[in-house]
Amino acid sequence: MSYLIRIDQTMKKTYTLLAFIVAVLLLGACKQEKKATYYEGIYSEKPVSIFIAPVDDQTMRKVEKYPSDIEYNDACNTATQYFQQTLAYPFIQNGYYVVGPVSARQIMEAEEFTFKHLRRGNLKDFYNAYGIDAVLNTTLYRWQEKNAEWTLFIEYQLRSTKTNTELMHKWVKATKRLPTNLKGDAYIMKEDKAFAASMGGLGTQATQQCYLVEKCNDYVLRNLPTSSTRRQFEEDLYHMANATYISYIWTEEGRADVQQLSPEEFEQACFVDK
Repeated sequence: MSYLIRIDQTMKKTYTLLAFIVAVLLLGACKQEKKATYYEGIYSEKPVSIFIAPVDDQTMRKVEKYPSDIEYNDACNTATQYFQQTLAYPFIQNGYYVVGPVSARQIMEAEEFTFKHLRRGNLKDFYNAYGIDAVLNTTLYRWQEKNAEWTLFIEYQLRSTKTNTELMHKWVKATKRLPTNLKGDAYIMKEDKAFAASMGGLGTQATQQCYLVEKCNDYVLRNLPTSSTRRQFEEDLYHMANATYISYIWTEEGRADVQQLSPEEFEQACFVDK
């Protein structure tokens, strides 16, 4: 009997040890990395000039049978244009030089570059011919409207023109929520009204979409290391990097709620769920 008790105690200790190891591994998997590790390529190559490629907009538009369809498509088009326009600001704030949308499109047309080439091809001509250090590629996959909220699935990729390697790659599920009254009807927040007025009087849909893409761009791109031309470049080493797969929610209270996603969660939400 005492022999069986000893075996039982040994098994309990073994299970406890295994549970502890699993917990440590899970915590390690969820732990954020410091920028020095996560953005190792940026700290190694020290890019200064960024080519912001035209947005690869793969989001669907409605067949225009009714006025509401036209309004929906116009709002999506406005959001895409505003997404492109607000990509440069976080880079500029961090001390980078930026090739903007108009010049970027002219270079793409002159060199006959495709989105596929920018994402996977040889980019060394950008450095040799134009002195550009890195190329930012962005893809908009899908807009989703449900329960008084708009969601957009976005991919950001920053590639080196010197080594063709990825310096940053993130996938974001970005959502903008609206508060609702006791009946469950959504209403516009004061900050949304102010934003719409500053943009020349946008409609409700375009306001939500444009507000969301600006906030998301700022969150993702401002996390990049400060340009090596600034003294903060070294100080930034030990700050935390954002996750690779992100759920970014701008809440009814007017603040960002950010959670880490798994690749499977992002792919399920973006490409499978409707």
